[in-house]
Amino acid sequence: MINFMEVTKRYCRQEKTRLVLDRVTFNVPSGEMAAVTGPSGSGKSTLLNLAGALDLPDSGIVTIAGTEISSSPEDERTAFRNSRLGFVFQHHFLIPELSVWENAAYSGAIKNKGFDSALRQKAVEILATLEIDELADEFPQKLSGGEAQRVAVARAIFNAPDLVIMDEPTGSLDSINKKNLIRLISGLNRASGITFLIATHDAAVRDICPMKFELRDCGCARMAI
Repeated sequence: MINFMEVTKRYCRQEKTRLVLDRVTFNVPSGEMAAVTGPSGSGKSTLLNLAGALDLPDSGIVTIAGTEISSSPEDERTAFRNSRLGFVFQHHFLIPELSVWENAAYSGAIKNKGFDSALRQKAVEILATLEIDELADEFPQKLSGGEAQRVAVARAIFNAPDLVIMDEPTGSLDSINKKNLIRLISGLNRASGITFLIATHDAAVRDICPMKFELRDCGCARMAI
């Protein structure tokens, strides 16, 4: 599902160049859950951006779900993201003007060029699997942090993606909501076979992932289980 081959990424800021990833190679099979750990600034978000077709490497090859995306033009990468990938970030980034079900169905509405009853039905069914279908007609400002993050998960899986990328998904949650979200993520992986790539500082999230990688000194190494 995920294949990085000798991937290098640098960023230039204020005429200074910083090497973030140096010839990183790693693989994650389809249907797997993989955690990426490492200290702040080690390149976790950069790695996710590359895996999510949000950025391009300076050198090396990134292949996701059989598609080589590391040299694709922006329009092709945008289409790939919309049809094959889902994203969940530390902060849910829900659209306040849209209801819960509309936020969950947003990617479908882009493809459909608007909301309709079929999208609502599908959204409510997905929200039911996350145990929040009773909130379908509420708006984000009325949700708790845990509820909002579940809506973000519903949005990420709405198009049945091959891969869901998560960047610190439990970072803004209390201990109870962390446990609930971890249970839901693990259950979704078992039920759907969706591949998950999760950058995290949370040991509880890391421990549910059979594959663990650590970023350090611009490189990536498989952690012992």
